[in-house]
Amino acid sequence: MRRRRGSRLVRQLLVLQVVTVLLTVGGLAGLGVWGARAAADDGAAALTLATAQATAVDPAVVAALSAPDPSATLQPLTQQIQLRTGTAFVVVMTLDGIRYSHADPARIGERYIGTIAPAAAGGTVSETYVGTLGPSVRSVVPVRATDGQVLGLVAVGQLTTRIGDQVVAWLPAIIGTAAGAAVLGAALAWVLARRVRRQTLGLEPEEIAAAYAHHDAVLHAVREGLLVVDPEGRVVVVNAEARALLGLPPGPLEGRGLAELGVDPAVREIVGQHGEVRDALALAGERVLLVNRTPAGPAAGAGTAVVTLRDRTELAAAVRERDDARGRAEAMAGQAHEFANRMQTVLTLVQLGSTDDALQAGSAAVRGARGPVDDVTVGDPVLAAVLADKGWAATDRGVDLHVDDDTEPGPWTPEDLLTILGNLLDNALDAVPAGQRRIAVTLADDAAGRTIEVRDTGPGIPESARTEVFTRGWSTKRAEPGRPRGIGLALVARVVARLGGTVDVADADPGTCMRVHLPRP
Repeated sequence: MRRRRGSRLVRQLLVLQVVTVLLTVGGLAGLGVWGARAAADDGAAALTLATAQATAVDPAVVAALSAPDPSATLQPLTQQIQLRTGTAFVVVMTLDGIRYSHADPARIGERYIGTIAPAAAGGTVSETYVGTLGPSVRSVVPVRATDGQVLGLVAVGQLTTRIGDQVVAWLPAIIGTAAGAAVLGAALAWVLARRVRRQTLGLEPEEIAAAYAHHDAVLHAVREGLLVVDPEGRVVVVNAEARALLGLPPGPLEGRGLAELGVDPAVREIVGQHGEVRDALALAGERVLLVNRTPAGPAAGAGTAVVTLRDRTELAAAVRERDDARGRAEAMAGQAHEFANRMQTVLTLVQLGSTDDALQAGSAAVRGARGPVDDVTVGDPVLAAVLADKGWAATDRGVDLHVDDDTEPGPWTPEDLLTILGNLLDNALDAVPAGQRRIAVTLADDAAGRTIEVRDTGPGIPESARTEVFTRGWSTKRAEPGRPRGIGLALVARVVARLGGTVDVADADPGTCMRVHLPRP
């Protein structure tokens, strides 16, 4: 897919994030202003209450309330307190609210504007009220004599305009912090939008949905097994064909390792390689698979690989059948040529009147045309067919094929017997050298099962390699184009294992002896 220069999705995300940041920062800034105002109000209330309580217990104030002219003493005293505390007014009054002092001397003798009843009863009052100087936060407390009698009241206030000035003084810090947060949030939103653009390749939501739908359709429609694994060998994507080819269990597989899922080691070895792998053969159970591995690219993550699996089981069987048919055709062509020569000899002998010699030559020609193992009677027809087929190839290669049979039709499927005996004979035919070329096949049934033994006069298998010989890819022969090596004996081992039998390499001098035992089901 081509990379777009712009994306509506990215623009929408950027706008949404910026708006969210601005709303959040604006809300926090408003909350900060409100909190600053509330803190200033609380501070003013605490200041006025503390100042009023300190003034009420001042002995000079208590004494002045009992004097003939309280204002003469209280007015200068409250002025000093007002200056020292920075409050707007300090008022000393009677229980009825008649002022003895005030910030404006002209207001002395007038009645106090505000709530005083709780204080006159011995309590305290803190409130915001509009008085003669304007709105203010004020506190009113009683002045008591030594015997506890309430002699008068003290009111201390702070104008709200001064409180607002304190809040305004905090505004630059609040606004500066909010602006910095907004700029930082917008920058982070822009960075996030750029990242989203790279990760989505500039695609719009509907294009992403369509791409996913196409990916899912292709994944399940392709007739090859498709597997995507991460660098640790865990499954990322798998289609139904890959499940069938690898024998994977049902249910979700994403995030599970290939070893955990029981994938054949030969397949895991190819998948775990680095770089690109083309047309590598591997066995998965009894299936012959053609495996390709391609790195998924940096966008999918380093080490992530796409693996395709193609079933070559039928093709491998067809190649083997082709080779067998070619061998039979070549053998039959040679036999036809030989038969024609013998018939010419018979005809010449008849013309010369040597009828006895002609009869012997004709009989020999007929016996040769019946086939190399025609005189061998095999109880199991499947084994008989395999031996007859391989007999032509043995004759064509100059190999003496000897069969010793003691079998009857058994419960094993023709496909399994064909795989076992056919691959053992193919391996023996390839192993026998020029000179003494002989293959002996022994077939025997007993109460426990069936034993198939193929002995050849080849170079033999070293003791150290008798275990590896049944591993896929092991072979002493050079691979030919279109005919991979190292698969036949591995297939034999897996079929025998599935049937609960055993296969091993026995000692033979000279050559090799492959022995298979199949228990009765």
